[in-house]
Amino acid sequence: MNYSIPQQAGPGQRIETGTTVSGSCISDGEDYYSVRVDLIDVPSSLIVSSNSTPIGYNATNFTVTVENMVTTPSNNGTWHIDVDVYVIRAGGTSGSYLLDYRTTSDATILVGAVTPIPEFSGPPILIVALSLFAFATTILRRRRRAFKT
Repeated sequence: MNYSIPQQAGPGQRIETGTTVSGSCISDGEDYYSVRVDLIDVPSSLIVSSNSTPIGYNATNFTVTVENMVTTPSNNGTWHIDVDVYVIRAGGTSGSYLLDYRTTSDATILVGAVTPIPEFSGPPILIVALSLFAFATTILRRRRRAFKT
């Protein structure tokens, strides 16, 4: 199993994910196989997206990709989701649905813009002098306001 999920997205953004599943099932041609992928919001344990793709009646060797659309949360932060993959067999003779395989993988998406931290470069004495100047200016402004009231 291999999944493709963006590492970063905006708040409330609709994104597409893809999960590629390769495998082999003991298949006699009577049962119909498909792959289902659920994306689960870890904090709430809710399924936020579910989709399936058919394999067909011959599942001895297969590779399918399941695409899911999901909307990111509206707040900034790291969003944890589980990618649950199921290989499902619909029985031709028994009519029952059997779960042949299940796996879960963890994924994270950084929601929101990455804000760069400003960097000051230059001689240390210049940075200290500018910092002291900014500090002194702030103090003087506060004192002037305090005397006016």
